[in-house]
Amino acid sequence: MQAKKPINVRVGENIQRLREEHHYTQEELSEKIGVTPNHLSAIERGVSGISLELLENLCKELSVTADRILFGRKAAETSGEELLKLLQFVDQGQNEIARLRQAIDTLTEQLKHLHK
Repeated sequence: MQAKKPINVRVGENIQRLREEHHYTQEELSEKIGVTPNHLSAIERGVSGISLELLENLCKELSVTADRILFGRKAAETSGEELLKLLQFVDQGQNEIARLRQAIDTLTEQLKHLHK
């Protein structure tokens, strides 16, 4: 008997968690995605891997991204480093907005003086 591949175990656990979150039995989900309940059970236990076609069907049926099935995370979840970069980018944008407002205020004042 071959040992289970760690990736198949992780993916299977993710699929089982998502199936349960959506309140599907193995029978119900397997029918919707076009596999037998035994095949879905084998996938959830990490005995079998999934095909790209099955991954696509699961994504559609469970309304999730492939990231959620393959890695157990939402596509929008990011690392702390990515969040820090995003915050720095937002901060730079806010600084630019403040400079633009100041320039607009200066120009507005100059235009007021010209029209007097």
